[in-house]
Amino acid sequence: MPNGSRGTVVSAELHDAIHKRGLQLLTTGIPSRAAVEVIEQEQPLPSTGGLPTSPMAAEGSSSSGSENLEGEDTSINNSVVHEFDSQREDRIVDPHETDDGQAIRYVNRDEPRYPAVAQYILSSETPSTSTFETPLLPPDSPSPSPQFRQTPTRSLSYNAIHNYVSSPLNPNPSLSAPGSPQPNLRFRSQSRQSSMHFNRVASEDSQVLAGSNMGSLPAGQRGSMILYRLAVEDDRGTLLKPKALPNRDSVLSTSEDSIFSLSYDSKYPSGSSHARGTLVPYAYDPTLDEQEEDDPLHDINDHRIFNSSGFPLRGVLNVGVLVLLILALLSLFIIYPVLDYFQNHAQTAVTTGNVLVNGTGQVAVLFQMAELIDPDTPSSAATRTGFDGLPYELVFSDEFNTPNRTFWPGDDSFWEAADIWYWSTSDQEWYDPGQITTKDGYLSIVMDQNTKNGLPYRSGMLQSWNKFCFTRGYIEVSVSLPGPNQETQGYWPGAWTMGNLARPGYGATTDGVWPYSYDSCDVGTFPNQTEPDGSGPAAALHSNASRSKYDYELSWLSGQRLSSCTCPGEDHPGPSVNVGRGAPEIDILEVERNQLGSGQVVSQSGQFAPFTHDYLYLNDTQDNWNINTPEITTPNSYRGSAVQQAVSALTVLPDNIFQESGAQFTTLGFEYWSDPSNPSDGYITWQTAGVQSAHLGAGALGPDPLPDGTGVSQRLISVEPMSIVLNLGISPNWQTIDLSTMIFPAEMRVDYVRVYQRKGQTNVGCSPTDYPTEDYIKRHMDSYMNPNLTSWNYQKPKNSLYSGGC
Repeated sequence: MPNGSRGTVVSAELHDAIHKRGLQLLTTGIPSRAAVEVIEQEQPLPSTGGLPTSPMAAEGSSSSGSENLEGEDTSINNSVVHEFDSQREDRIVDPHETDDGQAIRYVNRDEPRYPAVAQYILSSETPSTSTFETPLLPPDSPSPSPQFRQTPTRSLSYNAIHNYVSSPLNPNPSLSAPGSPQPNLRFRSQSRQSSMHFNRVASEDSQVLAGSNMGSLPAGQRGSMILYRLAVEDDRGTLLKPKALPNRDSVLSTSEDSIFSLSYDSKYPSGSSHARGTLVPYAYDPTLDEQEEDDPLHDINDHRIFNSSGFPLRGVLNVGVLVLLILALLSLFIIYPVLDYFQNHAQTAVTTGNVLVNGTGQVAVLFQMAELIDPDTPSSAATRTGFDGLPYELVFSDEFNTPNRTFWPGDDSFWEAADIWYWSTSDQEWYDPGQITTKDGYLSIVMDQNTKNGLPYRSGMLQSWNKFCFTRGYIEVSVSLPGPNQETQGYWPGAWTMGNLARPGYGATTDGVWPYSYDSCDVGTFPNQTEPDGSGPAAALHSNASRSKYDYELSWLSGQRLSSCTCPGEDHPGPSVNVGRGAPEIDILEVERNQLGSGQVVSQSGQFAPFTHDYLYLNDTQDNWNINTPEITTPNSYRGSAVQQAVSALTVLPDNIFQESGAQFTTLGFEYWSDPSNPSDGYITWQTAGVQSAHLGAGALGPDPLPDGTGVSQRLISVEPMSIVLNLGISPNWQTIDLSTMIFPAEMRVDYVRVYQRKGQTNVGCSPTDYPTEDYIKRHMDSYMNPNLTSWNYQKPKNSLYSGGC
């Protein structure tokens, strides 16, 4: 045979045995390599040297002489064969290097010990030509071309080129001529190169690509990747308990490119069925994915979105939408506001500045916010015709129907009960907020004889100061009075109004503003209404109408603190230092014993400053002064004192109005009007039991010129925002106290309070824009919160006419 051949002559008997056993093993599925090893173990070695040793042994013997080969014991029972890692170089060790003299042969474990046997089995069972690429072709593909069939040789580099194992991620390389450089070729160590050739076993990936899955691909398509899915019930039929996987038995590898497992733990379990939960591989070509509906949108070469003429319809639509959006924004933020302004300008002008009315002309009802008009007010009381013949609208009401209301600071939106001693009138009661509540549909103010803070009586005073005020209009209260009957004497029940710049009972705030209602800059603004040097006017230096305790001086007032003579930059509430401000008083009722007859009378008055000589007012015309019910009403002879000028009338009250004589509610009130631009166009009209009782015109408060007069100018019917006061007092300054005619606890009851104003001329609030008070009060809050101060505790503004001026 040619040099280097691994063949030899085998006896006929051995040939038959090997052939029979080899077919038996290969038929059961054992690969060629394993079959060779089994046969080698089963067949006894011939005692002759007919079967040569391994090629490496032969090579070793040739280097040391032929005699060494002939003397070597080749019996399997007398030789020790050692196998070592195939990555190391095979070598022959001299037998003399061992202790027992045995021949030690190191061989490559990939090489059979009997090449003749191996060569015979392989040549008889499998072709020597590699067919590893065949599984990668479709089932109907022709067999590989003969030009790729190579006879195996000892050159691994040559085989690596032509027997390259293709896979989805490692495709076939282009073939080059033998001897040309080939990249990334894998080589074995020299000891593992062998002329012995096994048919290469296809990798498991290749087996999958060659399996039945390829049949599902269309003709001409080649699977480019392997995907996995979990085996389901349909893959096996009835679900069975998974089999326990045995240990891996052995691995046969001839090229390190592929692995064939003889056990069941392969990543591709053998057989056509799979247990549930295992991975089933299948070939997949991603180019076969179905096209998505929106794929043409991403294809720049797809012109289906344009019409046949090439007109850019899509662009026109985009621009059109943008134009419409811009027009909508312009309409919303420019055109609509302009149209709305012109359409609703008239209504907006009427409601601007009116705290009662919103922009749509509606009166808002806010959660936990008291309403100016009590919902319990009957609809019949919503309007009235004024004493001036004009229509009036209800702008405020409190029916006091909610029981157990309290009026401590912060308890109520419109009212607050005072907690003070009203020292300015020498009262004998302490005003205690606990003495005021609501019950049975009315407000109850109770006076008792329980001592508090050194005073023998406790009673109540309710104020709306800085909470609710009104400017011009009509106010009406419905009351019943304390006492057993009309002969009682000693109580001082009152319902009255005062300008918001003064807080009733807080002396510092009333100093210099009460009861001024004056807008002229003259001597009337000076302290005591006299010149700084005390030279006059004479009518102010002495008045027979005054009292001895005032030395018969006309005025003891400290001067108008907020006059129209105020120097620029001085402390003034505005709107300008040239506007005279004050806190006039208009009384709804003050009740006393009738000094001219039996029963009780109500005093209804207006109080003003500065004063005319002897506190006189002009009553020469009915426009200036008029008694409407002379049978029950008379002018009050009391015209004032050094601290006030009063214009009032006394009207006899019904007998059933008192606490133990029927406690019938009776209405009392007044209507007033004033015009700052026309001071002579003002009036006050009082009513008792629904009937006009007296009328005071602004002309009655006209100028009092020198030399006989005090030199003052026109006093005004109040132009200030007016707050409301309801109280029950007791003081010897009011009338003689006769306890024998009184009962305790005594109760003053108020059924309701209602305020009306001319239709379309609503003006409510304590700080209107033309006569503000809010900022001024905030700047001097300590004065408005301390009832123990008796005079203004800030520097008074300079008067431009007085003592050096500005």
